[in-house]
Amino acid sequence: KNHTSKITLDDTAHHFLISKSTLSKMFHEQMDISFYRFVTQRRLIHAKLRIEQGESLEKIGTTCGFNDYVTFYRAFKKEYGISPKEYQTLSNN
Repeated sequence: KNHTSKITLDDTAHHFLISKSTLSKMFHEQMDISFYRFVTQRRLIHAKLRIEQGESLEKIGTTCGFNDYVTFYRAFKKEYGISPKEYQTLSNN
């Protein structure tokens, strides 16, 4: 829901009234993934849906919470092994 806003471990811990180390440890124990990796994955899932809907790739990066297209591109490529453009081409077929 808040994928477009800046989501930090500090702010999230403050929201739940616990320390960031406690939140980080609990998150890793429950989800078997780091807090930041989880946030990035959720943003990328949303980005994939927007790509499939035909939205501009340059726009998707910032609307999904990435600082710029380069950051979005690198995260997408690292997570899925293909570029956003390649995914767009595959999803249009």
